[in-house]
Amino acid sequence: MLTDRIVKAIFLTAIFIGTLASGVHGWGVSPVNAANIQTYSIQADGKQRTYAIYVPSGYNSKNPAPVVVMLHGAGGTGEGVIRETAWDQKAEREGFLVVFPNAMRINQEADPSFLTNPQLWNDGSNRGQGLLPEIDDVKFLSLMLDDLSKTYAIDQKAVFITGFSSGASMLFRAADELPGRFAAIAPVSGHYWPPSNPPLSRNPIPTILIIGTADPLNPFAGGIINLPWGSFEQPPFMNTILSWAKYNGFPQGLKATAGKPGVKILHAVKENHDWFRVYIIEGLGHMWPGGEAIFPESFIGKDPGTLQATEVIWQYFAQVRAQSR
Repeated sequence: MLTDRIVKAIFLTAIFIGTLASGVHGWGVSPVNAANIQTYSIQADGKQRTYAIYVPSGYNSKNPAPVVVMLHGAGGTGEGVIRETAWDQKAEREGFLVVFPNAMRINQEADPSFLTNPQLWNDGSNRGQGLLPEIDDVKFLSLMLDDLSKTYAIDQKAVFITGFSSGASMLFRAADELPGRFAAIAPVSGHYWPPSNPPLSRNPIPTILIIGTADPLNPFAGGIINLPWGSFEQPPFMNTILSWAKYNGFPQGLKATAGKPGVKILHAVKENHDWFRVYIIEGLGHMWPGGEAIFPESFIGKDPGTLQATEVIWQYFAQVRAQSR
């Protein structure tokens, strides 16, 4: 029988090889036009923070554009998630700005590395808070949006945020602590970690949540997972669904509606607005649905191909924008 140490070594070696093969360390651009990507740095609490932005070819400073913020997962990079999600291609077609912030890495003097120097969000879970407890990522995201507004014409009523895994958890936290800053949110494969003192009441924020039933790193039923940075206990995803429904103004929960084969849909509708929609994808592993997998299927599972997350999320954001006018 293999020892835990050997199993972990095999795991890390395979992840390392998969990471190198996928280009996570570099500019993973699925480029419509790589020249349309600009990088910026700002100071937040005395630390240099960075982000990239894709500016579509049709951008006109006389016409304020919608903005989508995309948060990478733990160990990833803002640049690497471009290839994974193809948000640059969608932005080019639809004419919005898309922003890719970078989380902080433990050793700022060294390049980011999934295994030895991961970039992690302080997302409200023990993972981010334990490794980077002094980092205020909510403040960074707020300052980033302020900085963005100095350079680009932004439709302030159409600033949206999406994210994957820990990035999804981070956007939940940002939505809690920056009320009114985002017009809608779209977490994918990530948990909501409720604060110790959750808000008693607030205006709901339109939300679309996408999760898979075969995710080995965020198990749908919950359980212990092992990552290069330690072992963690993940709660069942129904905890996230029910707690966000409650804190988002729907304590009665969600109702099921008809979906395509392999996709279950739950939602909460009020005054003809679809405030909270959940897609539960049968057989989906830990990946961006319809995107490019960055790790081997043997570790993250597979994509059944029943939903294109980037397309579905933008359709939802566009609907929210249209309804707000």
